[in-house]
Amino acid sequence: MKKSVSITGLIILISLIYFSLIFQIIDYKKIAWQTELNSRCDQFANQEILLILQERNWPIKLIDLGFQINSQKTKGQLAALINYYNFKPVYQIDQKKFQDQINQIFKDVEKPAQNASLVFNQEIDSFSLKHSTIGATVDREQLIADLSKQVEIFSNQSINLTLILDQPAIEDDEINLAQQKAEQILAGQPYQLILGTKVWQVDEARLIDWLKFEPIKQNNSDNQILGISLDKNQVKEYLEEITSTINQYPIDAHLETQDNRAIIFVPEKQGYGIDIDKTVDQLIENILAQPPVKKTIITAQKLPPKISLEQTNDLGINRLIAQGISNFAGSPKNRIHNIKTGLAKFNGLILRPGEEFSFNTLLGGSEAEQGFLPELVIKKNKLVPEYGGGLCQISTTFFRAAVNSGLKITERYAHSIPIEYYSPQGFDATVYDPKPDLRFINDWPGHLLIQAFVNGHQAIINFYGASDGRQVKIKGPYILEKNEDGSMKAVLTQEIYKDGELSSEEIFYSNYKSPDLYPVENGENEEE
Repeated sequence: MKKSVSITGLIILISLIYFSLIFQIIDYKKIAWQTELNSRCDQFANQEILLILQERNWPIKLIDLGFQINSQKTKGQLAALINYYNFKPVYQIDQKKFQDQINQIFKDVEKPAQNASLVFNQEIDSFSLKHSTIGATVDREQLIADLSKQVEIFSNQSINLTLILDQPAIEDDEINLAQQKAEQILAGQPYQLILGTKVWQVDEARLIDWLKFEPIKQNNSDNQILGISLDKNQVKEYLEEITSTINQYPIDAHLETQDNRAIIFVPEKQGYGIDIDKTVDQLIENILAQPPVKKTIITAQKLPPKISLEQTNDLGINRLIAQGISNFAGSPKNRIHNIKTGLAKFNGLILRPGEEFSFNTLLGGSEAEQGFLPELVIKKNKLVPEYGGGLCQISTTFFRAAVNSGLKITERYAHSIPIEYYSPQGFDATVYDPKPDLRFINDWPGHLLIQAFVNGHQAIINFYGASDGRQVKIKGPYILEKNEDGSMKAVLTQEIYKDGELSSEEIFYSNYKSPDLYPVENGENEEE
């Protein structure tokens, strides 16, 4: 019994050893075959095949023509292990690479057909026929078929090429409609692009560059005739060129405050841009219309900023409330210096809700130590030079901004005499430390940010805050009385409406004396 078991075990052991050796031999042969197949595929793909056309020939590698043999998939054909020469290798063709390479190789041999077209003739100032021609090209379908047969049998025999005729899609008698339309388009020039008061002309030379003649189907049939269109890219380039100086890019708001003052303030500004694509489409449509439309309105669009003023702070400052403007054209150098210096001292100030603005207090003095220069001021019935002359230009501008904002004016004095810098008369405010002063209360629900600056010959005061819905209506100023000696009386009315109803009214009277009563000291003829 023990002997029988031992024999059985021995047989099993011998069988295992045998099959193990068999599989090792098979694996070895398989690895050797795979290595040889890889090598054969690579070598074949890099061998040159001779392409022959009449007396010319071109050696070319299959791999350069876009043929790629997939040796991994080819290995899967295990049924052909005995004789790998019966393989039909698995391959693919990169069609783009094939076409590009063939076009390059035969660029001097092939002559593609030329469609009938139109060219502009300068001598006759019109379009002339460009005749169609029959061409000849290499039969690409046949070439791919021949190359595929070579690949399937791993052959690199030469291949004879075949030329085929290439017929034009557009014959000479199929250009009439395009010619008539082209002449109609030129007859309608110049075409106009309009934006507001600005006009750009599209003349004949530009139109000729834009016109394109291409085959189109006739009445939904397979037959093609010559069609006409405009080169959209060229039209777009032209629009981009003429509108590059028009577009205004939006400005993001930026506000940083410290000690109740804006140390950095950039108000948001909405941009303005041309909708190029819409304008291009409209212009092309107008020119190709039947009949052509000569005028095209440029399509504009608003460009909002990414960051609004409201997003920059928690003070409720989110919009421009009102503005005050005055003109100091003709001012002497020192006066202009004082105006700019004074405006800088107010720029960025923030008024809390309920806070009273005092011009003299916030200015903090007008002496040389504060950076001011001597200039004429009204003092003791004279015009005399003093440091800070010209600051009334700023107080006048503040008064206008405050009135336009609907703020409560608590102190305001008109000048003693009418001064040209403060026209229109009756909308001014004089100051002199400590009196007279200009005062008003921020009775808006939130903070008010003051922006003060010079633009050209204008002093500008902007108030930024949050609206409470009040609407301000200004009447005047009106001249009530004007005398030959230059004296006059004026009136200005501020009306404030809430929910459409008049809630308050403030009337400001101005009584100006004759300038003759205020001589200029030292014979100067400039006025404050």
